[in-house]
Amino acid sequence: MKKSPAPTKVQRDYSEQLSLLPTPPFSPIWPSHTTIAGRVLSELLLGEWLDHQDLIEGVSSWRLAAYVKSLKYMGWPIESFPKPAPFPNCPGRSIAIYAMPPDVIAQVQEMRGAA
Repeated sequence: MKKSPAPTKVQRDYSEQLSLLPTPPFSPIWPSHTTIAGRVLSELLLGEWLDHQDLIEGVSSWRLAAYVKSLKYMGWPIESFPKPAPFPNCPGRSIAIYAMPPDVIAQVQEMRGAA
């Protein structure tokens, strides 16, 4: 009968996934600047935080989540966070607020020569 191996006391950090492949270069697709997705992207690249109400006031459209989703498909790493928006009949209601990570903004500015 074989003995099972003795347990080791190795501390590991499992929060980061390791990869054998190199990280692909940052090369998202740019939407046309005349489209609503292009306008949303330009606001996010200025460091603005956008929510549904911002889009309605700016372009009279109610589909911010659809434009953010299309930008994500184009390779833009847009982050979303919950924002409390209570209603009388739904006090726990929240909406999404969207932002571009600061390191991506810096990378885009460097790509465009603005940094």
